[in-house]
Amino acid sequence: MADPKKLKKPNAARPAGAKKKPAATAEKRRVDPEMLELLKRKRLERVGPNATFEQKNDAMFEIMRDLLWEAEDELLRGERTDADEIDVDGKKFRRLDQPSSATYFGRFGSHQVEEPLYREVGVHNGPTVKPVELRVGVVEHMLPDMARIVGALSAERGSRGLERTLRTVGYAPPSRAFLADHVTALGVEIAAAAAELEVAARAATAVPEGVASVSCGLDRMSVRMSEPVDGSTCTRTEPYERDAPAMKEYHWRKAWVGSASAFDAEGNELATWRVAADAATDPAQLAERVAADVAWLVGEHPGIAVHCVQDAAPELRAMVEALDNALPADVEAVELIDFEHLMGYLDDVVDALDPRDSHNMKGWYRGELLRDDDAIDRICRNLRAQAKRLPGRNTKSRRAIAAALRYARGRKDKMRYASHYGANLPIGSGATESTCWQMQQRVKLPGQSWEPDGLRGTLAIRALVLSERWESAWNHYAAGHRAEVTISP
Repeated sequence: MADPKKLKKPNAARPAGAKKKPAATAEKRRVDPEMLELLKRKRLERVGPNATFEQKNDAMFEIMRDLLWEAEDELLRGERTDADEIDVDGKKFRRLDQPSSATYFGRFGSHQVEEPLYREVGVHNGPTVKPVELRVGVVEHMLPDMARIVGALSAERGSRGLERTLRTVGYAPPSRAFLADHVTALGVEIAAAAAELEVAARAATAVPEGVASVSCGLDRMSVRMSEPVDGSTCTRTEPYERDAPAMKEYHWRKAWVGSASAFDAEGNELATWRVAADAATDPAQLAERVAADVAWLVGEHPGIAVHCVQDAAPELRAMVEALDNALPADVEAVELIDFEHLMGYLDDVVDALDPRDSHNMKGWYRGELLRDDDAIDRICRNLRAQAKRLPGRNTKSRRAIAAALRYARGRKDKMRYASHYGANLPIGSGATESTCWQMQQRVKLPGQSWEPDGLRGTLAIRALVLSERWESAWNHYAAGHRAEVTISP
């Protein structure tokens, strides 16, 4: 629910009796009248005067779709060349004799384009290029705008859902098999260039105003992986022309996620930037990318508080080390154990000692930790005293207390939350936990399993989309698929 204090008073900035200015005048929204009349006539030819409103709208969309395909096809063919020699970014290429054609997919259908292949002069059996692909910036046999759309949608759905969505909105998608293969290849490239794309996105994005603090952290999540069985072969009972596929087995592997969040002086989240990678990724590399976002914010808002809030798992130390390397010498990051992780251990103690929590000990623990920085010391002393009074050995109560004390041992200085909480500074890793959850929404569907390339690319694309960096990152990525092609004199 919206905060009543933040709601604007109606017409507070307008004089009495003044009319609200329209967002856009009718003149600005008008198109060429002749084009509009032509569209109306074509619509009438298709569906007649008695069609429903929906049928008329659908007919106009189909007319415009056909027109856009024709315009796109003409534009694409205009980028072809058949010159004997061309220059590509300063290198000379010569035309080959054999004919060549390729199919490219756009929003409204496919285009089959014939154009010679070219090979760099003086390079024997080197790679060939097609000038139209370099001029247009074709990505995985898709025109760049189609590839951008397909990439963004793949962050939310697999190839079946992607094909269905494209068809529902009126596009003419390629086959599901094509989407599965080529979106994977696109994702592999995006994942390999993720750090570079994030640099480009930061350069193209304004830093939020009013940042008072930043919090960051790493975490892990389980993903079901499809992996070949070592040395296994598949036998068949009858001859078969194709090679037998390798046997597969399934294992749960711990993928990585990370986040950096900016907060205002009241502790409200302003923005969160997310990263994710497969289990084989070096956590130090992921931490460096998160730390780069933190350093970006600190550079634009000197003096803001920097908090590293995460679980106590030893492999997450990579985040602390990355901050030490990325931040200026005069900026010290506060390292905290996530408040809710500690409360999980204390809640387990209460559940073991008094399942009904008749004395509201869970609330007492929480209140003390948020009221006094020294509360963790008293809580640990209290737990040790309780353990001495408990009967028996290796009971549920003793195990719960021992786990809580073990978790706090050597970490109590990272569990002094009250002063940070009172200053509206972050003490929880909610953004990182949210990143885990949002990634799992895409990669842990029922019956779903992944191979490394597919998972790596999907996580990279989804992270950019969730961070609202896809468009700016895409501009940089797409520029790498274009080249200046000129005809050699």
